[in-house]
Amino acid sequence: MPKPFLPEHGGQLRELAMRFNLEEDSLLDFSASINPAPPSDKMIDSLCNSLKAHKVVTTYPDAQYLGLRRAIAGYIDVDPACIAIGNGVMPLLASAIHALRISRCMILVPGFTEYRRTLETCGTICHTLALRDEDQFRIDCGHIAAQLRTSGAQALLIANPQSPSGLLLSKLQLDQLRNAVVNCGAVMLVDEAYIDYAPHESLSHLAAESRGLVVLRSLTKFFSMPGLRVAYSIAHRDMRNDMQAAMPLWPVSSIAAEAAQLAMADTSAIAAALDNNARERDVLADRLCGLGLTVFPSAANYLLMKLDDSQGGAEFWRRLIVEHRIVVRSCANFEGLSPQYLRVCIRNHSDNERLLDALSKMLKS
Repeated sequence: MPKPFLPEHGGQLRELAMRFNLEEDSLLDFSASINPAPPSDKMIDSLCNSLKAHKVVTTYPDAQYLGLRRAIAGYIDVDPACIAIGNGVMPLLASAIHALRISRCMILVPGFTEYRRTLETCGTICHTLALRDEDQFRIDCGHIAAQLRTSGAQALLIANPQSPSGLLLSKLQLDQLRNAVVNCGAVMLVDEAYIDYAPHESLSHLAAESRGLVVLRSLTKFFSMPGLRVAYSIAHRDMRNDMQAAMPLWPVSSIAAEAAQLAMADTSAIAAALDNNARERDVLADRLCGLGLTVFPSAANYLLMKLDDSQGGAEFWRRLIVEHRIVVRSCANFEGLSPQYLRVCIRNHSDNERLLDALSKMLKS
């Protein structure tokens, strides 16, 4: 029996529209965990002025990305010498794997589907450790350390907040885990793609000051710039230099670098994004629970939910698209999860209400 159609990632509206013979513009996207507020008009105007001046297009990017690194350093308060630039978190992960010569890496599942692909492309053997939904995908530092020793893995790759669950580990918990990992003779790689929603729990400062830890961060999600592919890593400066050397020259375009700098300087937009996400996430989680769905704790801009066994997850996902023009993230292609798990991003209030209305009708039918 052929496998049901399912996009590899969220946000694939064109592919879905073609598959279901729908107008792309008719679809409301809850599948890509992107800040619903687009970049400000002020930022776009500044970019347009730069383009009109031609220089941003007609000259090569600064190979050292000094301006971008300084802007990031100001945003997260670390030494710019500890920051490496990449065109996405996965290329930076690959550069860390190459620089650290990691041949075996432990990943936690469920987790971002691209981790395994990136590691295997680098020739790294993946060891998996399964987290359980009955534990709300919480981790046990002692158990992870024991499994790390048994596997012989040289690195642990972990996301905070986790994807797709959204569970946030405190800085203290992660530091305890880091100590356990280092005592095993391994390094810890932390994907903080969504940490902007809980910046107080970031390990960026620790990564800049100590060995055995690399933090990977993105400007894609929080700053609503998925098309520009700007990401960065934080590590001890010696490790950072090895990672940057493993990256291609000019990984990020001049226009993307300038956009990133403008976005990080927009403090009012940053505050508004944090406020909207916290408020709407709490309301949406409560309302989803009120519909009888199992909703997992999240500190990110998405919620993982589970349908009961009376609902067929694959068909439920399809009907939301076809009947209600709403796209949520099916988690069937996350290792360890079934089609009963769906993830929804946090949008603005009216969009969230439209989602709740559609789900209510679906669950009653």
